[in-house]
Amino acid sequence: MKVRILLSNFINSILQNFLYPTLLLAFLAFELTMNSLLDLNTSNKFGFLIVGIFLMSLLTSMNFLKNDAQYNEYFMQKISNYWLYFIMQALTLFLVTLFSAIVVFLFSFMLSSDIIVDLVAIMSLATTGFVGVGIAFLCKPQWNKHPYAGQMGIILLVYVALAGSSIDLLHYVSWFLPPVSQMITIFQEQTSIRALIPTAIQQFVYACVLIVLSGTFYEKKLSN
Repeated sequence: MKVRILLSNFINSILQNFLYPTLLLAFLAFELTMNSLLDLNTSNKFGFLIVGIFLMSLLTSMNFLKNDAQYNEYFMQKISNYWLYFIMQALTLFLVTLFSAIVVFLFSFMLSSDIIVDLVAIMSLATTGFVGVGIAFLCKPQWNKHPYAGQMGIILLVYVALAGSSIDLLHYVSWFLPPVSQMITIFQEQTSIRALIPTAIQQFVYACVLIVLSGTFYEKKLSN
């Protein structure tokens, strides 16, 4: 019962705010324009999709967590189960991101005759969005008592996520960095969707680690 109430509340919160629908429609409009006006090859087009889904997921998650911190304090107290509340937040954003990945890929006109390739492409886009969700969760202090720490954390993580693979010094700590730019680089070098499977798995694990760290850290803060 609580699961259904939480899922319904969180989805309504995302849709009624209009930021997510606006971002999704703007992204689709950009896709249609890009396909009709710009002569981009497949690797460049997919790179744009990766960056777009990452930023859209990050902004949607930040906006959701901001509104939740401002308006749902009493709702959380009513649920009286921190981890259930937290897990449903993450699950809701994951489902929204997966939906976005499916819609964005369908409108990209990159469908192939191999359904496995299409599924890997959607999985790659979705896990890229999951990384944005994880970063938003990790930097939640910006909505509480440490706004500057949270904002600087997001700026730094977004920078290394999009430029990390092009900075040689960061190669030695690549497993600790968001692998978004690695996804783009691998596809440009190999032009194979199937080659993205290991990086997609890495992104999913990376996002889950960020979310678990966030949940554990803020549970301790609330208990104090």
